[in-house]
Amino acid sequence: MPELSPVAVLVLGLLDERPRHPYDVFQTLVERGDARLVRVNPGAVYHAVQRLERDGLVEAVGTERCGNRPERTTYRATTAGHAALGPAVVAYLADERPAYADFPVGLAHAPRLPAADVTDALTRRREREAARLADMRARIGDVLALGLPRRFVLDAERELVLLEREVEWLDTVLRDLADGTLTWGGPPPAEFFAARDRAGDAALTG
Repeated sequence: MPELSPVAVLVLGLLDERPRHPYDVFQTLVERGDARLVRVNPGAVYHAVQRLERDGLVEAVGTERCGNRPERTTYRATTAGHAALGPAVVAYLADERPAYADFPVGLAHAPRLPAADVTDALTRRREREAARLADMRARIGDVLALGLPRRFVLDAERELVLLEREVEWLDTVLRDLADGTLTWGGPPPAEFFAARDRAGDAALTG
C-alpha cells in the first residue's frame, strides 16, 4: 500500500465522496477550510491526483466542459482507494509520523538576535495568530449554529485550542521581554556549564 501524503489524503477523501475534477477538489478544500491544514494549490492537487491514479487509488470516469474552458477530466476513488483511505486516516489520528514545524527552529536560534528584533518578530506573529484565532472562532460558531455536528469540526476545534494557548504564551513572553523578567543577551552563564559538568560527573559515577 503506498504511503499517502497529507494532500493525497485530503484529495482522496473528496474523490471518495463523489466524482470531481481536480480544480473542483481544490475549490472544495478552500471552501471547507481544509487548505489551512496543508500548503495546497491547484498544482499540488493535480499532482496528487496523478499520483493517486498511478497507484490505482483513483480513476478517470469522464470529462466535462464549462463554457469555453478546456474539458476537465473527472476522477473518482477506486475500490482500492476507498480501502486505503481508512488506514491512512487512522495513521494520522495516531500521529505515527513525526511532524516538523519552522517556528521552533526560530525559537532555538532566537538568542542570536537582539532583543528588539525578537520582540518585533514575535509581536508580528502574535498579531497574525490572534487574527486567525478570532476568524476561526467565528467560523466554527457559524457552522455549528447551522447544525453541523461537532464531529465534523474536531480538526478546527483542536487548532482553535492550540491557537489560544500560543497567543497566551506569546503574550507572556512579550511581557517578560518588555519588563526584563526574561533576560536577554550574551552566552549562557559560566555557572550553567559548571552545573552541567557536575551533573555529568555524578551520572558517570552514580
